[in-house]
Amino acid sequence: MKNGLWLLLALGSTAWAETASVIRDSDLRDKPFLDAAVIGQLKKDNVVDIQMRQGAWMQVKNESKLTGWIKLLNVRTGKGSEGSTLASLNPFKTGSSGSTVTTGVKGLSAEQLQNAQPNPEELARLKNFTASEAEAQKSAAKEKLIAQEVAYIAMEKTPASDDSPKNRRN
Repeated sequence: MKNGLWLLLALGSTAWAETASVIRDSDLRDKPFLDAAVIGQLKKDNVVDIQMRQGAWMQVKNESKLTGWIKLLNVRTGKGSEGSTLASLNPFKTGSSGSTVTTGVKGLSAEQLQNAQPNPEELARLKNFTASEAEAQKSAAKEKLIAQEVAYIAMEKTPASDDSPKNRRN
């Protein structure tokens, strides 16, 4: 678990140097919120440099050096379908398009999960992003990341249905 966290932290720090393309006309905002002030416009196919990520938002700098926030889903990283970034990985093929949203903002439906097929080629590409514990620690130190313990939060179990013997049908 600890090694996996270091790997995620290390991979996250490499994303800040990425170049991306805007995939639809978008507002550039001064903060990562829908109600934040609009400070500029980004047109489809504009190239931006990703500065930081926060939730469903990316802080980007455009070609005229204006820095602001854009929704993550309005940006494509890498080099299209042949990109080499972690964001372009798709370990499962779903639906007719084979695309999967991987931002955590929108998930897969139960039907998509049920019909998902393994994609060994994409899984093999994932190996290009592995880092040793030492590499991950070096990257985390470079970015001045600090390890933190997070307490486990127990959740109450809520029954999905009343499955008591009196309600069962034999």
